[in-house]
Amino acid sequence: MRSRLLVFIAALLMILVCSGLPFSDRIEGRTSIGVSQDPENVPDRSHPAPKGAKALFIAAAVRDDLVLLVGERGLIFRSTDAGKNFQQIEAPTRRMLCSVVLGEDGLAYAVGHDKTVLRSRDSGLNWELVHRDPEADLALFSVIALDGAKVIAVGSFGTVLISEDGGQQWRLEVISEDGPHLYAIQQTGSGLVIVGEFGSIFHSQDAAASWEAADSPYQGTFFHVIPLDVSGDLLLLGLRGNLWEGNSGDWKRVDAGSEASLFGGSTLAGGEVVVVGDEGRVLIRSADGQWQDQSPGERRLLSSAVGLPDGSILVVGEKGYRIQLRPGEKLEADGEGR
Repeated sequence: MRSRLLVFIAALLMILVCSGLPFSDRIEGRTSIGVSQDPENVPDRSHPAPKGAKALFIAAAVRDDLVLLVGERGLIFRSTDAGKNFQQIEAPTRRMLCSVVLGEDGLAYAVGHDKTVLRSRDSGLNWELVHRDPEADLALFSVIALDGAKVIAVGSFGTVLISEDGGQQWRLEVISEDGPHLYAIQQTGSGLVIVGEFGSIFHSQDAAASWEAADSPYQGTFFHVIPLDVSGDLLLLGLRGNLWEGNSGDWKRVDAGSEASLFGGSTLAGGEVVVVGDEGRVLIRSADGQWQDQSPGERRLLSSAVGLPDGSILVVGEKGYRIQLRPGEKLEADGEGR
């Protein structure tokens, strides 16, 4: 029963489908343009959260010693000492934020519910609302910033939101009329890849000008994708412990050790890969492809994990907290990694 409840909660948090309107009714005729707003005119802002460290964090981004965390109620936490200390940053939204990315020259973007897009020009210290469309009743789940000024976000019902000018204006595209929720977009050695509902995998080799559906090993939901190397191999993370490695026509299922859903992860500096998910699942893939279970035994939903400059791993999720560990190190059940 508890496992089913956690899966339901996870899906609710990661999906948030707020309307029963058919897919065609949601997107037909929409070409949304977002313009930066004066913070004083923004209708809602995040509140100070003294206990924010125990909130739900969905995603993290790292560049050198700078770390950004985003999560429920518009929470943004920022660290400039590689995760040792965090400060809450005021955000021009109270919507749940699902993804954050650090770009070049101090630019950062965060996306979430109501098609909210936030932009920072000073490495996450100050944020502005550059897009929001509450009437669309759609959520954005993942964002990437390409070289130059191109930013791409993906979300519910096949939504693909693209800016060519660093977030000033946005156009809405749909890559599949089936309308699957799109949960993750990543850069690969040859282009871009998106994964989502119904086993959806889409590739682009022309910077999102066109997309092609790829062969999928599983018809359920993929929540995340991690490019493994320049060969083009991918790691697919999904519902009920579905973990697949390979590429179109040559997929191999990895034994995840349980049916707990897998939500996030990343490649580490040493070539290892960390994968996290429901029921406190923490799996490490070594640089030579061997898997190790480093789960702490604490049944907590973990949503994302990134590598830090000192070689440790930052894991975020339910009840907030940042768990740190090194590859090969077992997590403590109380959330302390060292």
